[in-house]
Amino acid sequence: MSTADLGAEREIDLSRWKQAAVERWWVVVGGLVAGAVVGYLLALSGGSVYEASALVAPGQAFSANGSPVLTYQSSPRGIQAIVTGESAIERAAAAAHMPVSELRGHVTTSTVSTGASASTAARGSNLIQITVQAQKKKWAEDAANALLGVVVTDTEGQYVKKSIAIYNSKIASYNAQLDSLQNLIQTYNHTLSTQHLDFLTKLILVTQLDAAIARQGNLNDKLTATQQQLTLAQNIEIAQPIERAAAFKTTARSRRNSTLVGGLIGVIAGFVLAVVLDVRSRRAAP
Repeated sequence: MSTADLGAEREIDLSRWKQAAVERWWVVVGGLVAGAVVGYLLALSGGSVYEASALVAPGQAFSANGSPVLTYQSSPRGIQAIVTGESAIERAAAAAHMPVSELRGHVTTSTVSTGASASTAARGSNLIQITVQAQKKKWAEDAANALLGVVVTDTEGQYVKKSIAIYNSKIASYNAQLDSLQNLIQTYNHTLSTQHLDFLTKLILVTQLDAAIARQGNLNDKLTATQQQLTLAQNIEIAQPIERAAAFKTTARSRRNSTLVGGLIGVIAGFVLAVVLDVRSRRAAP
């Protein structure tokens, strides 16, 4: 038999299968319904577990000129690798006072879109949901919250830590200079108000007082700008817990997924049964 004949035969067989499914559509629909029902019942019989989810906003580092720096801190896949890694699992299990084997394989992460554009989403504007399933309510809650803490601590890079240290050092320096200037300004004012000075001396003191006040204003501006940078580093560049975990009881298997998978298997089984019935009816025909 030639290749063309084989192709034609396959095309005929496929068309017959399609026609069989159309003619016996109730068999396919019955398979869909039966499969969905079986899948749903299996989900109900799969036992119950506790599920807890914590929400975290990934940290977003910025360069000195204010441009976002793309690092693993703002990467959903990076955070997933961290929370599902063995080190994080062991720390979370210890914090929850549960066996590591009960937690391993029961941690998942998902991205919660904030509605930002694709460009800003790539810079870490999305939230990350950390979900834990466990046999006990307290295990699920404590483990999810512990993993939330792991994300906060493990994604704080050295760059951000050094930036925060520099900002704190600058703030301390500015405050010390302002205290010194305040004492100097008070001394000038006291001298000018209590001492009988000649015109030239008074003019010099007034000029120095004006310079001190101007420097005080300049330092206050620098202090405010540095405090804003520190706030940005502490609240944006470091991952922030948004919502702590609270567990609820759920089925071990997802009802939705089990129903969908069962329905799909039922459709396939119904299609195969329709084809088989069609073949038998053709063979039984005189």
